[in-house]
Amino acid sequence: MLPLHGHQFSSSEQDLFATFEDFGQLFAKEMTTLFCLAMDLTADADRAETSLILAMRDCFQKNNLAKHRVHTWARRMVIRNAIRLVLGIENEILCEAGLDFPLQPSEFPADALRNSVAIRNLPDPDRLAFVICVVERYSILDCALLLRKAPQEVHDAIVRATNQVVPIEELKDDDVTATSPGNIYRNFWGEGSKLDESCGSILD
Repeated sequence: MLPLHGHQFSSSEQDLFATFEDFGQLFAKEMTTLFCLAMDLTADADRAETSLILAMRDCFQKNNLAKHRVHTWARRMVIRNAIRLVLGIENEILCEAGLDFPLQPSEFPADALRNSVAIRNLPDPDRLAFVICVVERYSILDCALLLRKAPQEVHDAIVRATNQVVPIEELKDDDVTATSPGNIYRNFWGEGSKLDESCGSILD
């Protein structure tokens, strides 16, 4: 919850908020991981570097964020700036809607798809939808708001991306099980790959 206008924080309250040093430590520790996320989103080293620098700027300017939120907020700022660089969309939704919108459950090895060359070869809309929804676990509705697309367009982009990414990733493993990358889409969105309009949204 954001502080009321004019509210003066006590020392104990101030200790609950992330500081410049907290974000500095996070970026020092997670720089490689965050850059890989930026690469998956942008598929371009220069744009990935720029989105990461902009995300750092946004984080260092944040002065009312709880300490335990720094990791989540940093990833969200990378996503926000990557969308801006790739699609030219200025997006304030992540800031205005608050910090408590739910992520989709993760019962599959999403890490198996991270940093995939196949992901980075996807068209921009399909790649962004796939990374935001399948890898980062945002809902279709949240992704639609961020990309300024209809939920059905996001759903269709994920289907196209899955058809391109999953077969290539499956070739790396002889033993394809129910929890393999090849079944991620079915496990994540359900059999039949139908759009679930009831999924959580940052507007809830």
